[in-house]
Amino acid sequence: MAKIVKEQNNTKYNRINQIYEMLKNNVHGMTITELSNELDVSTKTIQRDLYEVLADFGAIKDGRYWKINPKLTEDNLASNEKLILGILDDMAKNAGSIFYSKAHNLLQQVTQQLEHPIFTNIDSEALDENTLHRFETIEKAIKNKNEITFKYIKNKFKVKPLKLAFFDGFWYLLCLDSNDKDTFKKFHLKSINDLKTTAAIFDISTQIEEKLRYANSVWFNFDEPYSVRLFLSKEIKKYFERKPLKGQALIGEDKDGSIEIEIKITNEMEIIPLILYYIPYIKVLEPQWLADVVKDKVQGYLKEL
Repeated sequence: MAKIVKEQNNTKYNRINQIYEMLKNNVHGMTITELSNELDVSTKTIQRDLYEVLADFGAIKDGRYWKINPKLTEDNLASNEKLILGILDDMAKNAGSIFYSKAHNLLQQVTQQLEHPIFTNIDSEALDENTLHRFETIEKAIKNKNEITFKYIKNKFKVKPLKLAFFDGFWYLLCLDSNDKDTFKKFHLKSINDLKTTAAIFDISTQIEEKLRYANSVWFNFDEPYSVRLFLSKEIKKYFERKPLKGQALIGEDKDGSIEIEIKITNEMEIIPLILYYIPYIKVLEPQWLADVVKDKVQGYLKEL
């Protein structure tokens, strides 16, 4: 195998991807020493990459040699991708706090855009080290129930941080504004500056935790939720079965394979982009006013063509 030239901007994640490709393309496998020589890094570094990362993606040891397990099929990769996306979804939307211990590591894996099948479909904005540090600071404040201060655009805020949420490829801070009667607000994580943790401690009610459990998008708010009933044709129902919306409930199923579901939302924009995305395979059944809004948007768009 030709010597791999190590570029100046090479990172840990590029190296891991290189190791994966080298093992995948070498049917006999490679030793840790061979990988170390090819990539010009220590054997300890290679060993750590193999055991801590690549072992989860099919790398197996056969005597002195490492190779990619040929039994790791596309279905296995899809399952692992679903697991990664599930962790991200929990980080973004789950009202519990179980995701915090893995947040920084997972963020790094996603934002470095590792060229591995598991990660290629995770469409995340690129985050630099300053943003990752910001993430860690807020993460600790959430766990310890400390209020934080920061600048956002030209204004300064003091807030009670509730969750770090991943919506549609972007990271947000969900919080209560301490200087605005604890009004629920959302801030784009990368746009936060001069972040500081204060000594002030706060408590969160179970009602707030319950409301956060049903956040489906950045448009979510603390208004009184209302129900939306949707018709889904057989062509798209599988997508809603594989990854149900928060609070999604099956209302009925027709013989042709189409289904009706119900969800609760607090803002029409929580659902309208999704409806527009799946037209013509989706229809609003209730409330009628929402169906009319969607109809007007579609007709307005067609007039502009």
